[in-house]
Amino acid sequence: MINTSLFGLYLVTAALAVATPGPGVLLTLTSAIRYGLRTAVYVILGTSTGTVIMSAISSTGLGILIATSPTTYEAIKALGALYMVWLGYKLFRAKPFSFDLASKEKASNVTIKQKSVLCLQGISLQMTNPMLIMFFISLFPQFIDHHLAFLPQVVLMTVTYFCIVFTIHCGYGWIASNFRGLLSTPKAAKIVNCVGGAFFIFLALRVFYGMWIETTL
Repeated sequence: MINTSLFGLYLVTAALAVATPGPGVLLTLTSAIRYGLRTAVYVILGTSTGTVIMSAISSTGLGILIATSPTTYEAIKALGALYMVWLGYKLFRAKPFSFDLASKEKASNVTIKQKSVLCLQGISLQMTNPMLIMFFISLFPQFIDHHLAFLPQVVLMTVTYFCIVFTIHCGYGWIASNFRGLLSTPKAAKIVNCVGGAFFIFLALRVFYGMWIETTL
């Protein structure tokens, strides 16, 4: 069982977070420009798998906190909301992301070994990104219904996040392979940054409002 309203909000938040340009998007784009989407899929698969691993690490810690220290969990939830405010601010202030970083080098005969290396690059990128685990710690608590079982909710959110990463990155890869010129316009990147930033701040305010309501009841 899930809380459908919370899950719907989670879908929008996760999609905006994944679509916002960052290291994972950059790796997908440069790989798609160099090799084409068919080969870049291995990078995308690695990036998606890396997010699942980091999600599992984060949610395990959250589960322990919920069971042993609800007060500490609430404090982390508040810190997570502050982190989302910071993310929103950084996105508003960010310069347009440059995608024009790789020359056109489509490879038609990439070996299995090379594909494995590309997949490992995606996994390694996520595993060495400390901001990602902070993001999961701030993200998951906002969408967990404490009246429902913890593990099924986290498993569903993790699998959903994997699918969102894979789908959106494939979309970026397809655009990079076929319409490279569209990615070099700073206006498009600025719009993505502003929309993502506004939503993160909105979500953080929603969390603080909910916590305020709980303390006044």
